[in-house]
Amino acid sequence: MAQSVIITGASRGIGKAIATRLAADGYALLLVARTADALDELALELASQGAKVATFACDITEETAGARVRDAALDALGPPWGLVNNAGMAESAALAKTDELLLRRHFELNVYAPIRIMRAVVPRMVENKGGRVINIASTAALAGYPYVTAYAASKHALLGATRSLAREYAGKGVTFNAVCPGYVRTEMFDQTIRNIAERTGLDEVQAEDKLMRLSPQNRVFDPAEIANAVAFLLGDGAHGINGQALSVDGGEIEH
Repeated sequence: MAQSVIITGASRGIGKAIATRLAADGYALLLVARTADALDELALELASQGAKVATFACDITEETAGARVRDAALDALGPPWGLVNNAGMAESAALAKTDELLLRRHFELNVYAPIRIMRAVVPRMVENKGGRVINIASTAALAGYPYVTAYAASKHALLGATRSLAREYAGKGVTFNAVCPGYVRTEMFDQTIRNIAERTGLDEVQAEDKLMRLSPQNRVFDPAEIANAVAFLLGDGAHGINGQALSVDGGEIEH
């Protein structure tokens, strides 16, 4: 029987790339996102390639979402082996414009939602004698950047939770790790480029070049590269890796 994995934010970008890679690796998947149509389209695509896929459309910032995601996974696929908390958001603002709503939006989706899902799912992993939790963080979980205080704070918090839970469950067969990408070519990246261009007077090519130069490899990363890191951490060879932040950034962050 195939091991099952829950992926949040699975309908596009990094989440879609992770789903595509894990389906190819033979995992059974529960795809979670807010938009049912996008989930169904991806599920049909992966199922046509032989994957076992179920979907669950919900807003994971709702307080009951963790238990509902867990129950959907149990009903469709049985006890989950893996959980990939990928859903997230990023908005930029100067400190003076980082208001309560902006802070709450970031923490609700980037911190509270994954913790609630972990709280619901991890005990079932323990009962099933093991599992892997992978939280998609960011290089902003490891370093500060201007104009993204709310985002960086939320990703630092997610990484802190990952490291704490890695210690808490180290003797119970469940590992917790974070993948910390640099800039990845997704819809979110495209919006970032437009925002920079609007606010600085740079054109979009210049704005992208500015972000590319943050990495020593002078490039933006592909979602498949993040999916490769997730696949590695889910695999048999990663049993001893726990509480780590795996950067996919071309060497931008040294840690």
